[in-house]
Amino acid sequence: MIVFRNALFLAAAALVAGCGGNDACEKPQAYQASFEGKRIDVPEGLDPLMAGRELTIPDASPQDPPAEGAPCIEIPPAYRSTPK
Repeated sequence: MIVFRNALFLAAAALVAGCGGNDACEKPQAYQASFEGKRIDVPEGLDPLMAGRELTIPDASPQDPPAEGAPCIEIPPAYRSTPK
């Protein structure tokens, strides 16, 4: 009985600790400082890159920034799947 009570207490403590404060949305993330770089220049004597294999990253839909102290978004913003 004591083992069951201790296991129940530990499970409840783990659940409460798992729901604790998560300020991941408050801090700027590393990917937010990324930018589009220049295309790769292939040196002479090497095969050119295959343009059809290039990854196109779509633009995100316009969205207002979250209010100060707002929780994380639960649904990612929509994006266009058609090339420009």
